[in-house]
Amino acid sequence: MTTITEQSQTWQGEGGTAEWTQAWDRTRELIGTRADRFSESDSDGSQEDGISALATALYITARERRIEPAVVPRQAVDELVDRRPGETDLDVVRRWEAHLESLGHDVDDKTDPVSARWHRLRYDHDPELYWDDALAQHGYGLTAIRYVLSDHVGLAF
Repeated sequence: MTTITEQSQTWQGEGGTAEWTQAWDRTRELIGTRADRFSESDSDGSQEDGISALATALYITARERRIEPAVVPRQAVDELVDRRPGETDLDVVRRWEAHLESLGHDVDDKTDPVSARWHRLRYDHDPELYWDDALAQHGYGLTAIRYVLSDHVGLAF
């Protein structure tokens, strides 16, 4: 049996900066305390996307604020995740992409572990393709972070 924290090591990818590794370490620390809230199977990829988005949010915030991912406040993550007035999910995706580009990432470079992970999160999972599967993921992978940050999971920042 593979634990959610073990799976996250695969999702992190190989290489990357110290900040990327630290963001994933902090993410594993956070989800490890609530591992019981995640299922053993991730057939629709939503756990992978939510946890990956959390690591990416920690990474973005830590780099921009020049702080350690371990001290990124929950409020800062919420500010990245939450739609601003008049925004759609696509606008949120574009905003995150702008953050990554300003940090020096070519979001189309699949050899960069941050960009490779982002490529999956920015993909729009077309609901028309999954109309008969109630468990299928709909929308951008980035939206799955809302579950990870929900009261149901109850991460302790």
